[in-house]
Amino acid sequence: MKSFSINRFGKLLCWVLRVNMRSLLAWAVGSIGAVFMGELMAIKMAGFNTPYSFLSATSQMGSVILVLVSLIMVSSVVSTINEKRKREAFMMLPATNLEKYLALIIYTSVVCMVCLTLAFVLGDCLRMLWFWISPPKGLELYSSFDGETLYYWWSSVLPLLVRDFTPDVLVGNPGFEYTAWYIAMELAVVAGMTLWIHSLMTLGGTLLRKYAFIITSAFFILCFSLFVKFVNYYDLSIFTSNWEKGKLVTQEVGTLAYVLAVVLPLFAIFNYWASFRIFKGFQLITNKWTNYDFHK
Repeated sequence: MKSFSINRFGKLLCWVLRVNMRSLLAWAVGSIGAVFMGELMAIKMAGFNTPYSFLSATSQMGSVILVLVSLIMVSSVVSTINEKRKREAFMMLPATNLEKYLALIIYTSVVCMVCLTLAFVLGDCLRMLWFWISPPKGLELYSSFDGETLYYWWSSVLPLLVRDFTPDVLVGNPGFEYTAWYIAMELAVVAGMTLWIHSLMTLGGTLLRKYAFIITSAFFILCFSLFVKFVNYYDLSIFTSNWEKGKLVTQEVGTLAYVLAVVLPLFAIFNYWASFRIFKGFQLITNKWTNYDFHK
């Protein structure tokens, strides 16, 4: 089989879901309970005095956790077939290497992330119901205003969570009138960075059998540190904005932004290509640390 078949790919993805459904449901249920108990404990331990301060801190912590867990999931792209028996069953399926590779990526990057997000939403809904029935005791202030929205203890954290993930150029607050080109370039750089990080985690997860997330994260931190030093040493700018009396006066897209908008997607393509090449060379018995035989 050399051609890509949508029908065969769909059946393969369903097979992957059925095989991992039990563990996926267990993680989802555990995540719902963790979010619910974590938000209840935050009220007691952190001592928030207003609903907005509690919801704002919860959204920031939730953003960090969602990003961290999503990266862990991406880096575990082949963890479900690391065992010899599971790998043998997966490799014998009637599908092309590309279909198998994409099925694993969609499972870890899309399906697992959707389940994690739904678990966070359900856990937050349980907290909302709990606070609606029995508001936190000992706190006289039951609502707070952030200048735009009125928040209660039983308000949802999701709007603030969505705001945390939204780039500043898309917020549209007064005094933030960015040009269309400035917005497009910043979104291009953000999208390129996101794609490169995903591809890097995918490559690390495909190559390494153990500690894929830790080793790949250490490599990413090293690359990011060297990049920051390079930018500071040569005094380069990516995006520059000047403000006067709370209003945006000038905005400039640096040369480095154009370079990143082109280079990051190219690096991402290379990482995906290398990851797929490693995946095609999978064997039933491999090195203890890697899935690729460097000596062949």
